[in-house]
Amino acid sequence: MSGRDLFSFKHYLVVGKRELASLLDSLPGFKRPKLRLEQYITPGELAATIAWTMYMRGELAEGWIADLGCGTGRLAYAVAALGGRSVCIDIDADALQIARGLGLDVALCDAEMPCVRRPVKVVMNPPFGVWMPHGDVRFLRGAASVAEIIYSIHKAAAVEYVFRAARSLGLEPQLLEIAAMGIPPMYRHHRKRRHRVEVAVLRLESTSRGPRDR
Repeated sequence: MSGRDLFSFKHYLVVGKRELASLLDSLPGFKRPKLRLEQYITPGELAATIAWTMYMRGELAEGWIADLGCGTGRLAYAVAALGGRSVCIDIDADALQIARGLGLDVALCDAEMPCVRRPVKVVMNPPFGVWMPHGDVRFLRGAASVAEIIYSIHKAAAVEYVFRAARSLGLEPQLLEIAAMGIPPMYRHHRKRRHRVEVAVLRLESTSRGPRDR
């Protein structure tokens, strides 16, 4: 059985959020993560929380869901596993190759200028802005240009800043949960066996339904 067959969401029947999170954590990660892109694996529990919330709200039933800055595609995979139509968007061809191997649709383009047509829904775990200055808001601006509903993960300490930025882009933010994100040692500067970061899972909705200029 090929790697594509092994992890294709078409081979699984997900019956609960916990099972989905476990499945997501079993997926392959980055082979050579790129620090300049702040590439980290999205924990299965966080990805499952976003996809399950969308599923329960009926937001997976219509239209496409774009995973901006998808990395290896865990958010897009979570959406697809629950019956949604997802596409992975990233500028890293190596990461997209992994996502494609999971049976996901991919597009090589910049999350700050997404190559999808409005309206779509967006899921994303954007850069926190540590190595990519203002990466969180840059991704949010790109998402706001094409999406009416956005689910996003941010550092909990930056929530007020992100809320202000979101409202300036015509988005109304809602805090869904605060969670601890465990980051394993992936880069040379990592000294701890696992670094924990407090993150906020947000849902943002456009306050206008018309076209928005970039």
